[in-house]
Amino acid sequence: MKKTKKKYCIIAKVDNVNFVKYRANDLTNVFIFLKNKFPDIRYANVFSNLGVNKNKLMFTWGKNKGLQNAY
Repeated sequence: MKKTKKKYCIIAKVDNVNFVKYRANDLTNVFIFLKNKFPDIRYANVFSNLGVNKNKLMFTWGKNKGLQNAY
């Protein structure tokens, strides 16, 4: 069986020192999971993992501003 690739790669700063990396298809569920698992999360960057925009920054998420498009 061939594995399917996830649409997004999320790199988040979860405290003063540590970063975590997750791959997912649904951003809403990932941010709910991150807020529950790491209540002190600072910010996250979302990169595309497929298509012509592969490895490009697509969205940013901050604990105060929420999800925004990357310019």
